[in-house]
Amino acid sequence: PHDMCTCDRNWQGSDCSLRTCPFGKAHVDTPKGDLDFSLAVGDSNDVVITGSTVYPYGTTEGYPLMADTAGNVLDNTGHDYMECSNKGLCDRGSGQCECLPGYDGAACQRASCPSNANSHTPGSGTEGSNTNFKVYNGKSAFLGAGRLSITQTNQCSGHGTCMTIEQLSYLDYNNVYDLWDKDMTM
Repeated sequence: PHDMCTCDRNWQGSDCSLRTCPFGKAHVDTPKGDLDFSLAVGDSNDVVITGSTVYPYGTTEGYPLMADTAGNVLDNTGHDYMECSNKGLCDRGSGQCECLPGYDGAACQRASCPSNANSHTPGSGTEGSNTNFKVYNGKSAFLGAGRLSITQTNQCSGHGTCMTIEQLSYLDYNNVYDLWDKDMTM
């Protein structure tokens, strides 16, 4: 108890020198495997590795432990919160996600819109990267609904508008799209 570091928030490693990157809903996730070396992968009810920096409330070896609003545990769930949304690699030195091609955002949490920009990896946080996106802010889609519009240069070659699936749905006779990827699929 006297020869170990207890890391501050967003720091990890045996000497607390490594940064933790932002988390987002995973585009794709899988069971994490045998984390406690018991030679078996537990199900969604078996919480292991509690109190770690990355999983302070614990994690499961199987698919994420999820429940509906009534408290019923759901089997074979997906899209749990993962570092860099499971679509990027964490730079432990800077604490920034290096997104895979086709994804952007601080946590690689959304699909990128096509761009003719010669920039760094989208969402990398480096100068010149496409970390923001241009959303539709016309007269009908989410006017006054508190949605933010962030202008992104060179999206859609400067001749189009990048929209989320939620916004596209709304523009189609005010349909409502409220699934896990409503703000992620562009």
